[in-house]
Amino acid sequence: MKYLPLTLLLSMLAFFSACEKEEPQADKNFTLTFKTTYDGVPLEKYKNFAYDARNIQVNKFNTFLSDLILVKQDGSEQRLSDIEWVDFMPDLASNDKAVEVKFQYTVPAGDYKALKIGYGVRPDLNAKKPTDFAPEHPLYRENEYWSGWQSYIFTKVQGLYDLDGAGDPESTLTYHCGSDAVYQTSSMSANIPVTATSGSLTVEFDVKKLFATNGGLLDLNDPLNRNTSHNASNIDLGIKVMNNFANATSVK
Repeated sequence: MKYLPLTLLLSMLAFFSACEKEEPQADKNFTLTFKTTYDGVPLEKYKNFAYDARNIQVNKFNTFLSDLILVKQDGSEQRLSDIEWVDFMPDLASNDKAVEVKFQYTVPAGDYKALKIGYGVRPDLNAKKPTDFAPEHPLYRENEYWSGWQSYIFTKVQGLYDLDGAGDPESTLTYHCGSDAVYQTSSMSANIPVTATSGSLTVEFDVKKLFATNGGLLDLNDPLNRNTSHNASNIDLGIKVMNNFANATSVK
């Protein structure tokens, strides 16, 4: 048995060559990162940012995102998550700078061409209550649910506006957007290569663009534009803000 038959030797070489080329599928090989800015500058609590001729502060920004889906080159889809909650300014943060929020998923290797996003809580999930979910679920949050509206608060943006023009923002801004009518979806084109062991995409929200209207910015000197209504039949301002989400989103 000094020599192996040629056919057996070739089979063994082919087997070991194939083993060397294959990459084992890693668990959670894809990272999705969310960041936020104001007019391209990293967002920070209690920091003054220019808003036309006045100043503005953004001290809270969080949002639900539904149906996070990667789209392959052939149009087929890979679902990442039904729902996530992104809190850029958590109360227990180590400093005032907005944090990056990362999620990890297991994704088949391949070339993907887009990311689909639902801004808010999609209607079938919004029909439920926090008590319908386990404590570790994103929708278990009682503080993000409006019992009077029978809806989650899809997005919260809170801060201050320099109403008197003295330089320091002092007038409250509160945008709590909810109800099925304000839910929006979008698809963001991007080149997203994913291998068996790694892949990533960064999604950035520019808060200033949430205030866009008619080629300019919401007039915050108008009290009706500074705070969303608690009346479930008055969601006009919430619709304006949520309609701007797609234009406020960029992917890298």
